[in-house]
Amino acid sequence: MPDRLLGILGGTFDPVHIGHLRTAMDLQQALKISEIRLIPNYLPAHRPEPRLKAEKRVQLLQQAVAELPGLIVDDREISRQGTSYMVDTLNELKQQFEDRHLCLIIGMDAYNSFCSWHQWPRILELANLLVMQRAGVDRLENHQLDERRVCQAEALEQTAAGCVYVQPVSQLDISSTRIRHMVSQDENIRFLVPENIRQEIQTLYKG
Repeated sequence: MPDRLLGILGGTFDPVHIGHLRTAMDLQQALKISEIRLIPNYLPAHRPEPRLKAEKRVQLLQQAVAELPGLIVDDREISRQGTSYMVDTLNELKQQFEDRHLCLIIGMDAYNSFCSWHQWPRILELANLLVMQRAGVDRLENHQLDERRVCQAEALEQTAAGCVYVQPVSQLDISSTRIRHMVSQDENIRFLVPENIRQEIQTLYKG
């Protein structure tokens, strides 16, 4: 069935960078996911408070994806405020998109610590996990979920929730932390962030 899968990619996006966008596109192309919703946290549960205010992070993200079909900025966690728990977001999305199979996109570090997440068993009742793996870099260490792993991407189409599928993505050593540090050192961040928001990022994070 076309458009069965709905990708969910959360994060602080503080700031958004090429790594976020390239890996999202990798997943779109490899798994034929027509829509991936990028969901900025208001206050992340497992990270320090973001440097930029929520509204500015949303604005930058919207500018970054303006010409990228299928990447949709979803500000529900910003509107909800408080600590952003993915289980709450998935509950809302499942009610809104009851016929879609939600695929929660996470990196390998997040996957390896997934069983420390708030209400993680409930997350697996609401969504499949789509784990991004950088070849030669990432290692699966969360063996608690081994029995849920599937080898064929078709399982995501056939099963509404509870599967774990690992998808190789581009190996880009880029992080928001690194970009913030580079800006603080007056280093050039060209080709690490979308060009249409590079100057604004340089200004916002320099202070």
